[in-house]
Amino acid sequence: MTKIRHILCPVDLSDPSLRALQHASALAGWYESSLTALYVDTTLSIEGASDFEDFAIAPSAVVEAVGSTTAARDLRTFVGRASCRTAVNAVVEESSSIDTAILESARRLSADLIVMGTHGRLGVQRLLLGSVAEKVLRSSPCPVMVVPPHDSVLPSTVSFTHIVCAMDFSESSLAGLRWALSLAEEADAHLSLLHVIEVPPELRVSAIVADRNLDELRAAFDADTLARLRSLIPAHAAEFCSVETATAQGAAGHAILQFAAERKADLIVMGAQGHGPLERWIFGSKTRDVVSGATCPVLTVR
Repeated sequence: MTKIRHILCPVDLSDPSLRALQHASALAGWYESSLTALYVDTTLSIEGASDFEDFAIAPSAVVEAVGSTTAARDLRTFVGRASCRTAVNAVVEESSSIDTAILESARRLSADLIVMGTHGRLGVQRLLLGSVAEKVLRSSPCPVMVVPPHDSVLPSTVSFTHIVCAMDFSESSLAGLRWALSLAEEADAHLSLLHVIEVPPELRVSAIVADRNLDELRAAFDADTLARLRSLIPAHAAEFCSVETATAQGAAGHAILQFAAERKADLIVMGAQGHGPLERWIFGSKTRDVVSGATCPVLTVR
């Protein structure tokens, strides 16, 4: 089972990042993880970095704030609004580069997961810190869960009942499957493994396919894909969750979002990189499309 020892949740003190912190707190409770809420202050001088202040938010939530007194106080108030049931280590860091501070914190803490919120703006710019968030998604040393804006939820009600795991059989999607299975176990969720067929089967064969054989070719290709998906499901998975396999056709990003919407999924899991030569080296465009358009949290895994 996937182990999550430390969760990092970058926040900007907005309502979207509050919802992200609530999700992070719920995950920390499931996996008994330590949780750090990080606020990067770009307005302060580096000399103030030595100030320390401890705060008690609630009997079950302790905040240790590092940084300027004003920023630490604001962060204390923010964490208090989240009503976290788990302990929170709240840190204020001063930096002129927000994404660099987040990535350095993730490496320093050996974070197993980063949880971030979104604002719902334009394209990938809708992410919590604008283009900063895409830099985090592209360079993060660990998986990243992006939480889009929606009605505020309490940590006690954060759960996943239907998880969609998008599979293209790349290494990163196989890693995503391990996370999806673990989360399905923790949440007792239904898990759908989805493979999107972007290139029609008839274009994959060199011979000309007659119309009468086209349906047979498509059916055979679909059956082979479903069998391949089923082969990835561990035998013991049925003991803790229900799993289905499915295929869809079309542009991957759109097909994944449509499939998730039709099934009212509350989490999408996918690899951050695909098979293509450019997708292996840069943040995948399909992943970007899903993260930008999803109405539920999206977990990207390398």
